[in-house]
Formats: sequence, C-alpha cells, structure tokens
Amino acid sequence: MKKVPKLVVIGLDAATWTLIKPWMAEGSMPNLAKLMQAGVSGPLQSVLPPITPPAWTSFMTGKNPGKHGIFNFIETEPGGYAMKYSNATSRRSPTIWKLLNDAGFSVGTMNIPFTYPPEKLNGFQISGMGTPSDESPFIHPPELREELFRHLGEIELDLRFLGSMRTDERRFQVLAEMEQHDRQWANGALYLLEHHPQDVMMFVFMSIDTVQHYFWHHMDKNHFIHDPKLAPKFGDAVRQVYERLDAATGQIIERLPADTSVFVVSDHGGGPVVERTIFLNRYLAQLGLLHYHAKATSGPYRLIKNLMRFGFSLLRSRLTSRQKSWLAHLLPKLHQKSEAAYSSFSDIDWSRTKAYCSEVLAAPPSIYINLKGVKPQGTVDPAEYDDLLGYLTQKIAELKDPRTGKPVINKVYRRNELFNGPFANETADLILDWWSEDSLFSTQPSFPEDTDKPALIIREHKPSDEAEWGGTHRLHGILVARASALKTGTEIQNAHLIDVAPTILHLLGVAVPEDMDGHVLEEAFRPEFLAQHAVKAGAASGTSEADGGSGYTEEESAKVEERLQALGYLE
Repeated sequence: MKKVPKLVVIGLDAATWTLIKPWMAEGSMPNLAKLMQAGVSGPLQSVLPPITPPAWTSFMTGKNPGKHGIFNFIETEPGGYAMKYSNATSRRSPTIWKLLNDAGFSVGTMNIPFTYPPEKLNGFQISGMGTPSDESPFIHPPELREELFRHLGEIELDLRFLGSMRTDERRFQVLAEMEQHDRQWANGALYLLEHHPQDVMMFVFMSIDTVQHYFWHHMDKNHFIHDPKLAPKFGDAVRQVYERLDAATGQIIERLPADTSVFVVSDHGGGPVVERTIFLNRYLAQLGLLHYHAKATSGPYRLIKNLMRFGFSLLRSRLTSRQKSWLAHLLPKLHQKSEAAYSSFSDIDWSRTKAYCSEVLAAPPSIYINLKGVKPQGTVDPAEYDDLLGYLTQKIAELKDPRTGKPVINKVYRRNELFNGPFANETADLILDWWSEDSLFSTQPSFPEDTDKPALIIREHKPSDEAEWGGTHRLHGILVARASALKTGTEIQNAHLIDVAPTILHLLGVAVPEDMDGHVLEEAFRPEFLAQHAVKAGAASGTSEADGGSGYTEEESAKVEERLQALGYLE
C-alpha cells in the first residue's frame, strides 16, 4: 500500500505578510488564502539576527544558535582570526528529522538551506543553500540522484547572471532563471510526493528571498535607488514570484489527502534597504580600537592593493556566476587573496587592535573583541571586557542620522542577551540591530586609506548602475498551518520560528525534548485536542561538543563563496 504523508511543510524563504496581505485583499495568492481559512496563521518571529543559516537551523532544531552552533554564513576558526564557511557539519544538535526518524517516522526534505552534507535519514534529503555545486554529493541516498536527474534533468543550483545584472537583458535573464528554478523544485516536489512519499516531508523555495533582495526597489516608488524608467518592466517582479509560488503551494496541497497536516513557513520577512551606510571598521579605527599595519597606507603597497581591489570588483561585476565559479575552482588560493585584499581584513594589526568586524558580510554587522586567552594576539584583558562593551555600545549610539539627529543603530546586543548554550561564545561579542524599522542601515568594507572619511554616509536618491540589494530581511516571517487538531480561520500571535519544531512533534504525538527552546503553540490547537493530548516533555536531544570542521575543501569553499557573493550575502 502506498504511503501517504502525515505532514508536509512548505518553506517560502523570506515571505512576508507586508506584501502578501495587500495582494490577498486584491484577490491574489488564492491558495495561501484558502489555507489560512482552513487553519491558523500569523506572524512568525525569526531568530536574531534574522538570517538564513541560523534561522533555518533553529527551525530544524527548535533551539537558539547557542545550542546548535550555527550563527552565520561564516564562522571564526578556533583560536584564530580567519573565517571559514559554515554548513551542516557546524550544526551540533539533532534536527527534528532525526528525532522523527528515531520515533519511527520516515522523512524526506528538499532544498532546505544548510543541510549540506545531507543527513543519512530514513527517507531522503536533498541539500539546499550551502551545497558547493551540482557535482557535490548533495542527495541522500545516492541512487536517488540518478533517478531525479533521469526524470527531471540536471538540478540547477546557480542563477547564472545574478551578480552581473547591469542591463535589462541580464535582469530578464535572471527572472527567467528564477522561474526555471521554481518550476524545477516544484516538479521535484510533485515527483517525490508521487514516487517517494514519506511520513513527513518538507520542500523549500528560495526565489522570494532573491527577488526581494534585487528587485524590491523596482516596486517601491519611495526607494532611494528606484528608477521610474525600469518600474514598468520590473515593478511586478516580486509579486510574480509570490504568485508563482502560491500556485506551486496549491499544486502540492492538491496532491495531498485532506487529513494531511500542512505547514507553510518562512524563516524571516523582507523589506527595503535604506540609504544609510556604515563603515564599521573605519569607525572602530577612528575610535582607536582598530589599527592597520603601517604598510597598509604606504604608496607602493597601497597601489598594489588598489589594483587588486579594482580587478576583483571588476570581475565580480562583469562575470556571470558560472564564470566566477570556474575561476574560483581554477585558482582558489588567488581568489582567497583577492577577497582578503578587497575587504582589508588582512591589513589589520592584531597586536594593536581591540575590536573588529568581519565586513565581508552584507547583512549581519557584528563586533568581535580581541580578547586575551581567546585570540592568538589578544590585547583586551578579561577585566576590561565589560567596560569595553559598554564603551562600544555608547559610541555606536553616537552614530546619528544628520537629518533627524537620532541614532542610526537603535539597539546593540551583547551575545549573552541573545544566545545561551554550550556554543554561545563562538559568535561575535556585540550584535548590532539592522533589522528593525527604526534601526535600518547597510554596511560596506572599510579601507585603511579612508580612515579619515565619515563612518556614516547618507546615499543620494538616484538609480544605481550596479546589481545591488534593494531589499533585505525583517524579523517576522509567516506561518500558516492546517491540521485536524488545529483551529480554523484563526490568527495567532507571538509565534516564534523555534516553536514550529516542538509544535510538529506534539501534533505527531512525539514528546518534545526538554532542551528545546521553542514551545508548542498551544493557542493554535483545538481545546478538545489539547484536553486529550497533553504536551509531553521528553529527554533532552543533546548536543555534540565536537567541532565538525568546515566540511568543505578549498575548491568547495571558493564555490560557496561565489554563490553567496552572487546572492549578495558577501561583499
């Protein structure tokens, strides 16, 4: 007898109610609207900061990043300053998929970010973002790869022209590639439902995140880089992706029995980028907390660096993603040196530096303390640590928007305010709020020769010639869920991304591990169900103290880096 899924999760990365609800009011998004009427819905608060790697990993574990160990796209190498790329080997807490397997449920997942290398589940797993290339072993079991390629064709992971959208032709090509990717994953989901059904399945679509990053400003007339000339061509680009994925959601649900539970979730929301840009290491240098090597501003050295930066920037803006990946594969060492030159990270004099930021990341500006006993050239005594954090918080508040006189950065978090668990000390010491509506800003890399320039700039309102982000993340994503045990037509509040895993476990009759930070969303359930099925606490799912390493070869790291740069997550 053919297996029928008991529960299916559809992930719409970065989907946001601020766009969906107005479009629904116009009659759009009918499948999501129907699902809302049949179940519960509401905002879904992400983790802090709301970025893909920790968000989806917290979704899968029900835990804050301090308990699973993934905080970002990159992580600091133990006992040093160098950065390496994170992937599933950095995750040190079991996923809900493993817990469900242990409870007797088969599981199949497709395209969830940061699941590479894939888990050897009873079922299958097809890795998502973080997969180096389509040649990587990103499908378990291996024989499923051959079958999928035979029936669906090769699985494309790259948007070829994303990082080189300088013309309308390129923009249309990117949108066409997004559509092809969406149809590829939708067809994959339908094929897997038909030929490899599991008790619990999850399918993730990433195009909403990408189109919001690169096309938000085309639909937003008040955006500082909005171009009225391009609006007729690209103003509906974001909406078209939403509507296409609403249709894909409908197709998946149509294949399911009425009693199959369905969840639709996003890992965070989305909104516009604003015109405020901060050069964080420049500011730290101006405060006397970061120093560069003397040679960094010398004539010959500076000329060589500028040439490397110019060449690196030129290649990034002109080459397609595939050309960049080919170059990274061919010359991984040169690629790493070029990246280090571009970001000036290699110019920092650690013996005189107290605080620094890794500025290769587009989204999460965070400050690290060069602490003695932790860093090889630490300069900050542990007795100074708290005072230095207080001083930095005070000085960051002095970065004010000249137009309003208000601080640009509304909140600075110490890491122990956001994270708890055995790995909480592995991330930055201070996390700056860039996701709240009253604390929006972008960052750019600082160069030693520009230390005397303003640390905060207000960009001019004019169209941009570059392929740059017009949209970024917001804290709240979406949650829609339908199940016989859940209420109907009900809006719920105060749901968190880490609550979804324990809620799914309870819905399936599995005890919730006591060390999960998330809680069962009891307000979503029918009272009669809860009366008969009290939430059961189970044994802690635990953590692994072992550091799994990067999980990437140098060539794979270079490929991952190029993909993240094309997506805009790395400067």
